[in-house]
Amino acid sequence: MEQLNQEIKDKLEKVCICRGITKAAIKASVRNGKKTVEDIAADTGATLGGCKGFRCNAKIQEIIEGYGTEWN
Repeated sequence: MEQLNQEIKDKLEKVCICRGITKAAIKASVRNGKKTVEDIAADTGATLGGCKGFRCNAKIQEIIEGYGTEWN
């Protein structure tokens, strides 16, 4: 149940608010082998909005660093 709740939260939580990219989309990109913010930007469009990553770059980096330890 806890995993389901986290999946729902990830689908609702916007990491890149300029482009509306969710945490679930960022996690999926990392699961698919993307290892840098630049790779994730190319894959999802995150960091390419009006702020050019000013608001979401650090959040994306945290997700990358948390892969394998905080989530599966």
